[in-house]
Amino acid sequence: MKKIQNMKFVFSLIAASILATSLGSCALNSYTGSEVVDFNYDRDHVALEEIFTRDWDWLVPVGPDQYSLDLVLRYRAPRQDPLYAGRLMLKVMHDKGNLIGFVGYYMKSGEEGFLNFLDVNPQYRGKGYAETLARYAMDAMIKKGAQRITIVTYPHNERALKLYHRLGFKEIRRNAQVELEYRV
Repeated sequence: MKKIQNMKFVFSLIAASILATSLGSCALNSYTGSEVVDFNYDRDHVALEEIFTRDWDWLVPVGPDQYSLDLVLRYRAPRQDPLYAGRLMLKVMHDKGNLIGFVGYYMKSGEEGFLNFLDVNPQYRGKGYAETLARYAMDAMIKKGAQRITIVTYPHNERALKLYHRLGFKEIRRNAQVELEYRV
């Protein structure tokens, strides 16, 4: 009889542990929103165009008259050069059909990655989404062999600078822009 009681106790502990793990997983998923998924032009380009329109000065170093956003999104080209078509990886996060944010990155060489774009819609800021997207991109570039990852932003983009420093990036140059690097 005592053996049966002990077995019930052990099974109760196991069940409680599984429940706690499941609840913890649900809490984590609600914190990070949704998973990071591939950009789909038909589904996501309008939302990304809205983000670029709002945050152009932070995302692109030249004016809209010198830069084709449609070329970047449609052909996944990090530069306005057909030789770069297909190199830009674009990933997005959604919340019930709304775009949370996105990240764009590519490998400059076999050992150097570049975080080209990172932005989160204002209603989702301060909830860890930018960090989730940045870490996703960093991990993907490291898996492809990156030993160094660089980013360029502006000195007045204080939120981004805090994030990048928290992720382990170090400033390597500061003038009109701030260049940062992460060493693996």
